Amino acid sequence: MGFATVGLSLELALQLREQSSFLEGASKKLTKSLSWQMLGECAIGAGALIFAIAAHKGALQDWSMELQSTIRLAMFLATSATSLHLFLTVRGLKS
Repeated sequence: MGFATVGLSLELALQLREQSSFLEGASKKLTKSLSWQMLGECAIGAGALIFAIAAHKGALQDWSMELQSTIRLAMFLATSATSLHLFLTVRGLKS
């Protein structure tokens, strides 16, 4: 299920990016921003999948706290950056 979720997020991001090339103005901006948002979803899903596989295989206990924290930081940076980008895009459309 994890692989399907990550794959779906990536596929949707690519489709939105392609669709944005046919649009103009606010629609183009919002569609591109949603594409980035889906890449953030893909990143956090991939991180969760990595942790799930590592735990299932018993490898997680061998990972250092620094490695685990770095992976979590990357996950949250990706999703927070894309959420902020979407927020700023929507706010920019209002003005």
